[in-house]
Amino acid sequence: MRKTNFGKGRHATVLFRSCLAIIVLFTMAVGGMALNTQPVRAIGINANPGFTINVAEGQPFTIQFAATGTACTPPPNPYFWFWPALPGYANLDFNTGLLTGCPQVGDPSATFVIGVTEFSFPPLCGPNSSAQFVTINVIPPPAPCDMVIDPTFYPVAWEGLPFSMPLSVSGGVGPFNWSAAGLPPGLSVTDAVNGIISGTPDPGTCGIYTVTATVTDTGTCVCPPVNRDFILFVDCWANYPAIFYYTTACDFTVEIGPGLTQGQTNVLVDGTHEATLIGGQSEVFTSVPCESHLVMVDQTITGPGQTRFSVIGSNLKTVTDTDNYAYFDYAPEVYIATSSDPIGVAQPPGAGFYAMGGAFSTTTPSPVDSDIQQSIKYIFREWKLPDGTTRPSRDLVFTINQGGTATAAYDTDYLLTLKSDYPSIDERSWERKDSTATWNLSLHAVPMQGFWGFLGAIQSPLNGSGSQLMTGPSTVEIQWRPNYTMPIIAIVIVLLIIAGLIYLIYRLRGRTRPATRTGVKEASSKAKKPADKNFCSKCGNPLSKGEEFCSKCGKKVK
Repeated sequence: MRKTNFGKGRHATVLFRSCLAIIVLFTMAVGGMALNTQPVRAIGINANPGFTINVAEGQPFTIQFAATGTACTPPPNPYFWFWPALPGYANLDFNTGLLTGCPQVGDPSATFVIGVTEFSFPPLCGPNSSAQFVTINVIPPPAPCDMVIDPTFYPVAWEGLPFSMPLSVSGGVGPFNWSAAGLPPGLSVTDAVNGIISGTPDPGTCGIYTVTATVTDTGTCVCPPVNRDFILFVDCWANYPAIFYYTTACDFTVEIGPGLTQGQTNVLVDGTHEATLIGGQSEVFTSVPCESHLVMVDQTITGPGQTRFSVIGSNLKTVTDTDNYAYFDYAPEVYIATSSDPIGVAQPPGAGFYAMGGAFSTTTPSPVDSDIQQSIKYIFREWKLPDGTTRPSRDLVFTINQGGTATAAYDTDYLLTLKSDYPSIDERSWERKDSTATWNLSLHAVPMQGFWGFLGAIQSPLNGSGSQLMTGPSTVEIQWRPNYTMPIIAIVIVLLIIAGLIYLIYRLRGRTRPATRTGVKEASSKAKKPADKNFCSKCGNPLSKGEEFCSKCGKKVK
């Protein structure tokens, strides 16, 4: 037993040092990145057109808030809220984040907080609340409620003949909506936006009508509708019996103004075609007996390309022996078409013929989702006008100086998706076509699942950052690399503790056993061999003959 010498712990020391070396080498071989288990996930709020909005008194407004997030876009189940109370003219939809309203005259501006909170089961998109200050600046309206329907000077319609007359209004904001009450059967408001009354009076409608025209300003919520009455005559041949006809002949003249620079118009007298005239030309007609006649010319004349000429005013005139001159002039109109680039993204309204120098207005939607693939959408960039100029606003108004096409140009955006099953990642962003999209995950490391995750093992993204040329919708699968650093460290610590305990036990045993043997031997020697000189009387070490001092304890041999 003395030959093994566990009391000195030589074997335990060698065992401990060997285990430590193996563990360190294994750790260096498979160790990796240190653990960072704090992924960045934040819920936010944004708005379009922004957090400050200027609103005119009496004009409706709309502002859309949306919940945003870094690692959870969009956040699940957002709930929008405000603090303190909204002004009385505003209302917030808590589910959609749509803020609407219409301030009345004298309503004050207001500043308040609009926030969003996430209501969902873990994992949360935290911090799960966010808020922003919003300011509504109430400014005076661009135009007061001073709408006045322009006077109408007793237009005359005839039974069985086409009739058209325009209504107009001064003041207001616009756009407008027209209606009319008291019209004879056969006539109606055929263009409510531009206020056009047209149609053909039915038989038996001959008479005098009091018509009430009403216009509503749809661009404001404070200006009341405006009404105005006018007299409408519906004439008929029955009003002119033969006994009242003049018995002598009389002449009347039909003249076409110089505005008709191209094409020609038909002249009808009492519904019968009598002549074909060009611009600047006139013709004299003789009536026998002298009586009233209804002269009518073409309402529109088709010109070359996308142009035409329209009668200025009415295309009807009743001539008599006292009013025997019928004058008709035309104004050029050009066709304004609407389209989009790329073709088919949108079809803006408003295409049609417009007078030169008049105003054209339309609008186009943005963004527009693709009807082919959900991961493609189009963002409005600018209008391209027929004269080659551009306009940046979706709401287009310009003065017409030539015909052509107003094209709404759109940028194409593709959806870039970052996906991962575990951890669950579904981040999406819209990127411009042919641009280089980049990503950089804020989620640097996450615990592994199962036993290794319990011991602290993590996994880190291999492609947590990168770039992608957006030639179409793209999905990037995030790949993960396992990291067993923490489990290895834990195993090393446990092994070191075990080795230390083993070493301590053997040291204690090594110190205890030799002392016990020595004591026993000493007692035995004293009892049995007190005078035996072959052993040291002090430590019991065997002595060689002739030794004067013990080689172990150094005691002099007696």
